[in-house]
Amino acid sequence: MRDMATTRDLRAAYVLLGLCVFGVVSQVVDLAAGATEVGVRVTVIVVAALGAVATGVWIAHQKRVPPPVQRQLTPAPDEVPDDPDTAEATSARG
Repeated sequence: MRDMATTRDLRAAYVLLGLCVFGVVSQVVDLAAGATEVGVRVTVIVVAALGAVATGVWIAHQKRVPPPVQRQLTPAPDEVPDDPDTAEATSARG
């Protein structure tokens, strides 16, 4: 089971990936339709494509990393039950 923060991070990464892909597709469609300001649109395509690649690489890396081991909570020393075997032990030498 993945940690909630990791799941939230992955969900945000998928949203970012979707926005980048949408940006690329919308600008390519605008250029194909004969839109003006070609330089600005090409810049948006390049930046969005780089963002999509970087986000995709990060998502792939996160899927390969094993989930973090959940910490085990240990009781405070005063809450630890006494071990009857060690209660009768003596520390006298020899």
